Amino acid sequence: MSVFSRNRSEQGAVTVFFIVIFAAVFAFVALFIDFARMFALQAQVETLAHAASRSVLSAYDRELAERYGIFAYGQTDGNYIMSKVLQDQFELVRQKDGFPLLNARLDSSTASFMHPIGTYPVFEQQIREQMKYRAPIDVTIELLNRFKPMAGVMKEASNTVDLLGKLQKLYDQREAKLDELLELQRQAAKTVESYAKVLSGGGGSGSLSTLADATAEYPEFVSQVEADEGLEPEDRMYTAEISRYRSATSGLFAALDRALRTAEQRHASYLPQAKSLLDEARRINEQMRQTIAEAKHRPEQAAYNEVSAGLSTRSGNLDPVGESAAITEIRGQADALLLSEELFASLASDIDRQTTAFAELRSTGNTLQAQSGSVLSATTPPSSFSSSVNSAVRVSDAYLRQFVTSGSSNVLEASAWRLDAHRSSDKERKATEQAASATLKDAASWIRKIEQLKNGLSEHQAKFDQLKAKMEANRSLNRSVAGEEAGSTSVNDDPSEAGRASMGVMDNIYGGLAGLMGGMSDNVYQTEYVASYFHFLDVSVLNGLFEGKNQADALEAIRGQLAPESQEVEYILYGAHNPAGNIAAAFGEIFAMRLAIRTMEGLVKNAAKGNPLLVFAAALLYGAQHALQDMISLTRDGKIQLSDYLKVDLTYRDYLRLFLLLHGRSEQRLSRMLAVIALNTGVDPAERSTYVQGKVTVAMPLWFLPGVSKALGKVGILKGHVEGSQYYVAKQADFSY
Repeated sequence: MSVFSRNRSEQGAVTVFFIVIFAAVFAFVALFIDFARMFALQAQVETLAHAASRSVLSAYDRELAERYGIFAYGQTDGNYIMSKVLQDQFELVRQKDGFPLLNARLDSSTASFMHPIGTYPVFEQQIREQMKYRAPIDVTIELLNRFKPMAGVMKEASNTVDLLGKLQKLYDQREAKLDELLELQRQAAKTVESYAKVLSGGGGSGSLSTLADATAEYPEFVSQVEADEGLEPEDRMYTAEISRYRSATSGLFAALDRALRTAEQRHASYLPQAKSLLDEARRINEQMRQTIAEAKHRPEQAAYNEVSAGLSTRSGNLDPVGESAAITEIRGQADALLLSEELFASLASDIDRQTTAFAELRSTGNTLQAQSGSVLSATTPPSSFSSSVNSAVRVSDAYLRQFVTSGSSNVLEASAWRLDAHRSSDKERKATEQAASATLKDAASWIRKIEQLKNGLSEHQAKFDQLKAKMEANRSLNRSVAGEEAGSTSVNDDPSEAGRASMGVMDNIYGGLAGLMGGMSDNVYQTEYVASYFHFLDVSVLNGLFEGKNQADALEAIRGQLAPESQEVEYILYGAHNPAGNIAAAFGEIFAMRLAIRTMEGLVKNAAKGNPLLVFAAALLYGAQHALQDMISLTRDGKIQLSDYLKVDLTYRDYLRLFLLLHGRSEQRLSRMLAVIALNTGVDPAERSTYVQGKVTVAMPLWFLPGVSKALGKVGILKGHVEGSQYYVAKQADFSY
């Protein structure tokens, strides 16, 4: 081969080699170009998906947002919004890019909606977001700061009312037991009077009216029997006299036996009962002692202490009344209500003494009764008969002096005097309790007047029926267990029970306020949300009803204000589906709260009365009277001063906020809130979503080697997929309000 031919062969090999190398490099670079375009497209599609999803949520319901501060999707077609936003974005890119590097097109887009506003978690989350900055400030300034200054004195008042309320019941039970046991002793003792009358007190008729009379005539009877003894009947001179004496004396012995048996039965029954009652009274006395000891460790005190020691307030941490010590002293006098063990021992000794005295009486009576046969047969010596009767009379007289006849020797009277020594204030206390009970009945009557306003309001009732239907529909949506409607908060006409119940309300309020010290909860957010976005009653319309003026006009004015839209907060709070039940419940709770505060004042003002139960009764009377006046002031002025000792005003709205806080979060309350929103806006919360899931699919033509890209996609190297010469990428973006 020539040199020239060999050179040409070598040059051709080099050319092929370079072509192969260039082709490999080109393919590699081309793939990287398409890969770069793919990754760029993925980033762009993800950005577009997020932007389109956010754009969809911009079509929220304006009325829900402006009126109730909550966000839910409106009625615009979400798919249209998403498609329109994406198309506009692609058009904008095409107009801006001189050289369309990606040259992508929208293949498909969808918007799916979930999580309706009517579901509890979603609704609660939106309330939380809406109120998380506002609620803590409002609650701290408007509620916590107002109640903190009197936490100390209210703690003492609550402890005192709780203790004295329990002691009053126990005290009355104990005294009733003691009275009953004395009455049993008296009833047993009275049965001896019949016995004594047969002996010497005129228990019969004719000349032989007592056994004492029989003893006087007994010697003559013996001589008459002896004179007629052994004679023929026609010769006997004293047949009539003997028969008369025997008949009368036999009747007296029979009467004596009946009286003794009756007395014996009564004593055998009544005195053990009296002993048992004494044991019960002693047990109650010990229960009172235990109650006094336990009062020092009431768990409810912790909430008052926590509020008192919490955040600083404008009024400081000092007791505004300066009378906590006075209330504490009242409670400290509770020991005076206890009876000494010496008194119980004395009463037990009196029962034993009566038992012994009757045993002696029964013994002499039985001895006398045993002589009846020999007396009637005239075989007993007159001295023996007389001695037996005199002995029985002496013992019965002694018994009567100790247990029946009024005088210094009467054991039962002495016992009654000992008991009366610690009851010196009972009469005044009972009268005071009756006056307080009458005032509480007036309050209960006024609450019932409000409840009765529902009669005849068919147009308002129809709206409440709609509310109930919407509430039940929302409950079904959330699969919530049905709750009971709240009834009217009744006013107990028992002053002690009413006082303790009212202090229970204050215990719960301070418990709720103490909970705020540890941080805000959903209950707080919901409380402030309800108070801020829903309407409550204009209480001035009730003024005429409470003051009793122009009743017909007042009732007509009130009826016009009982529509659901005028009492949304009250309905949400109590859940009664009628025009007056929620208002009555609100006023019942306000009265209970006012009764607690006014009773605290009453304890301070009546501390000098001494007897703790009398102080308690006087405080309850003061509390009931002034709480009733507070209700009139609330309807007249729309506010009440918190206390005579703390010049801070509380409005009707403030009371509702407190009760919302007190009642706590509940699923039923959430459903009632959503029902009110649905009724007022016509929006079905079950159909308005708060969450969108946007899906976007975009196609882009591949420039180089689509087959290689498709193969790489199948093994999972690429995101998306290749069909023909088109590369498809799909992205999902989720957003919620």
